[in-house]
Amino acid sequence: MVANRSLLDRRDRRGFGLIEMAITGALIATAMLVTVQVVGWIALERKAVERRERALVEAENLLERVVAVSWGELSTESLKRFQIGSTTAAFLRNPKLDLNVTTIEDAPVRKKVMLEIRWNDRSGRPEAPVRLVTWVYRRGEAGR
Repeated sequence: MVANRSLLDRRDRRGFGLIEMAITGALIATAMLVTVQVVGWIALERKAVERRERALVEAENLLERVVAVSWGELSTESLKRFQIGSTTAAFLRNPKLDLNVTTIEDAPVRKKVMLEIRWNDRSGRPEAPVRLVTWVYRRGEAGR
């Protein structure tokens, strides 16, 4: 009688084990799917941060070159010769550079230089631009 009872217990356990295995497999597949999606999202965000950092470094380098221009030549028209570097242009999608010089009428010894770099994300939508602003003073007349 004991032998018959153990035989029945084994038979009941086998069916339950298959159901458990199927549920476990479904849970593991769901966990793997979520993990792959999160890893993909993290990779996209990392690329976006890399593009922004590259644009910021390029903007800083361009602004250094702009500030080195002599006071008399510092105008929006004369700054059109500045371009985004070829390696940065290849890294960013459709980059655009805007350089503007504003002369303040009540303070003729200073000029405001605004630099903006814009580019698109991988879907073609514009990302948040990098903007840098600086003031350039005529040498020797900053206190007037």
